Formats: sequence, structure tokens, C-alpha cells
Amino acid sequence: MKKTITILTACFLTVAFVAPAVAADKKKKKAPTAVKVPKGIELTADQKTKVDDLNKEFGPKLVECRKKAAGIITADQKKARAEATKKAKADGKKGKELRAAANAAFAITAGQKAQQVEVGKAMKALNKEIRTKFAALLTDEQKAKLKGGKKKKN
Repeated sequence: MKKTITILTACFLTVAFVAPAVAADKKKKKAPTAVKVPKGIELTADQKTKVDDLNKEFGPKLVECRKKAAGIITADQKKARAEATKKAKADGKKGKELRAAANAAFAITAGQKAQQVEVGKAMKALNKEIRTKFAALLTDEQKAKLKGGKKKKN
């Protein structure tokens, strides 16, 4: 009986000390990813470290741009667009017709449109800088794999 109590107490204490640590790990958010390495490219340890540094540098900047972009359109406008998209899909519209119907449903102001263009330019410039710095880390062989993986547009 004494042995059973000792074992149960040890188990209880283990759970009591481990549970908060596990909960703290779940609360830690993964750093935002700015660079996604394609599957066919194997990185060296040094390259992985440099990619992690790029993610630390550019991840928060990308998150900020995305927040700005998401904050331009109001909740009512988003709801109107979602409803219009759903209706257009039900009507059998696809592609450009679908986007045109959705965009017509929510009235976007000239100021919002200007903000979207501005944020889009900032996002494009940031992505270009990220791609340039990532490509600089790669060997010629890795770059060839990177270019070879893209599909050609006809």
C-alpha cells in the first residue's frame, strides 16, 4: 500500500510540474514565415540559420502589411462581398465574372482603393526584397532547381 501511494504521489507531482511547461509551449506562437523553402531544395545548416534570420527580419514586416491590408475594408463591406460572392457562385459565375460581381456588391471608396494600391506596392517591394536575399543564400545548383520548378506560362 505504501508503495502504491508513493508511485501515485510521484505521478501526480510529475504531472503538476510538466503540465504548466506544456501549456506555456502551446502559448508560444511560431515566428511568422517570410521565406518558404521549396520541397526540392535541401539547405545546409548555415543556410537554414540564415533563412531563420530572414524570417525573423521580414516576418513581422509581412504581418504588419497584411494587417494594414485587412484593415482597409470594413466588416460590413467584407460581409457584403462574401454574400455577393456566394450568390454569384450559386448563379454559376466563375473567374472574372465572379470577381466583378463580388467587387460591384461592396462600394469601395477612392480612399480605400488608394490605400489598397499603396499597401499592394509595399507588399510587392517587400516580397521582392525577400526573394532577392533568399536567392543570394542559394548555390547555383539550388538556384537551378528553384527556376526549374516553376511552370512555364504559354
